Amino acid sequence: MSDTLAPATVAAARAKTSPGKWIVRAIVLAVLIYAPFVLTSRSIFGIPLSNMQLLNLGLTQINLMLIAMLGALSLNFLTGSAGLISIGHAAFYATGAMTAAIFGTQLGWPFPLVLVCAAIAGALAGILAGLPSLRVRGLYFVLSTLAVHYVVVFLFQEYQFAFFGVVGVPFAQPSIGPIAIDSPIRWYFFLLPLVALVYFGLRNVLATREGRALMAMRDHELAATAMGADVRILRLKAFALSSAIAAVAGALYAHLLTNATSEVFGINFAIQFIAMIIIGGLGSLSGSLLGAAVWLLLPTIITGLTSFAADSTGIVRTVLVDHRPQLVQMIFGLIVIVLLIFAPGGMADLIAKLRAALFGRRHG
Repeated sequence: MSDTLAPATVAAARAKTSPGKWIVRAIVLAVLIYAPFVLTSRSIFGIPLSNMQLLNLGLTQINLMLIAMLGALSLNFLTGSAGLISIGHAAFYATGAMTAAIFGTQLGWPFPLVLVCAAIAGALAGILAGLPSLRVRGLYFVLSTLAVHYVVVFLFQEYQFAFFGVVGVPFAQPSIGPIAIDSPIRWYFFLLPLVALVYFGLRNVLATREGRALMAMRDHELAATAMGADVRILRLKAFALSSAIAAVAGALYAHLLTNATSEVFGINFAIQFIAMIIIGGLGSLSGSLLGAAVWLLLPTIITGLTSFAADSTGIVRTVLVDHRPQLVQMIFGLIVIVLLIFAPGGMADLIAKLRAALFGRRHG
């Protein structure tokens, strides 16, 4: 009897809470739609806002964050969900940027088709980068992804010098049909649905049979093999999907910058994505979004807070003004260290624990 009543009870509880969830989602959607206009006009409902009230943020920074979210999502899918550690993620960004330069800048293909070509090129590069995973494991595989990084960056450098010289590769203004993506607001409304599409797409992939097999492979490869999963094919598929998303992000990143050089995709660029998924939470797609937001926006917010000391003198000015970049990096580093110490599972795990604590208090 209890077995038949339990599902009905759960369904009834979900039905009761669903209106509240829809209200929250509607509010979040409204904020996301209105936010770019606030950042552009520097006002809310006609009321002017100071730079401090806007946390020193601009719409271009938000757009860079959205592109970083694509990279963090793709790497967390590969590392957090499939268990394949890679430090060569910048290589796929560079692959996408180089593909966009060939088909967009040189051949003049339409922007949507350029993104498709970037995804295909990224998937092929990902399969090649994933081939060593069929034979080597652990540190040796990590080193193979580092080798892929340097090979791709070298190819990008040779391509740049052969066709464009030291000034870098120029990227034309993108457009979708008659609509030119020529302003930060248009970039925002193009990138935001794309991030949502990738996020929910990866969630659906992980909910499929192959997605569950990926996570089983991450947790225990022998057990996954014993259950009939072909872990070799799964690794290559994970690399292909992850690198395709990263390559699209690379093409978008290059177009947003309007000019890119091989130095843009250095090893530090790759390491920042590892930091994002660790801060956000390994294996958590929503954590990828949080980690990218913290990594991209927190230094800017801290810089804005230190601007209060612009008119100060003495040691306060020395620390907060003359050495502001170093102070920002130190504060940012300390926040990340504290976060990892007290929330090793990342921000997603921390938020889950806070929700559980609040839920327990309400029903305790």
